Amino acid sequence: MGDVQTYFYLALISVIMIGLILLFVFIAARGLRRWYRQVHGETPLTFWLIGGAITVALLFIVLGTAGVLYGFIRYGAS
Repeated sequence: MGDVQTYFYLALISVIMIGLILLFVFIAARGLRRWYRQVHGETPLTFWLIGGAITVALLFIVLGTAGVLYGFIRYGAS
């Protein structure tokens, strides 16, 4: 397998991973929003804690995947 083909597959895997993660985060955020609408008069602390955890997980995974992909591309270009 040549270098270009290797990096193509790495890019493809990264795009698929980011797409799946965005889908799962969207599903979790939608469920969280639905739960928040059902609970009237409650403190929004739980909403912000879960929303913050979802955001941190999303950023960690997306930026980590993008960083690894960028490192592979820079290494392959040299």
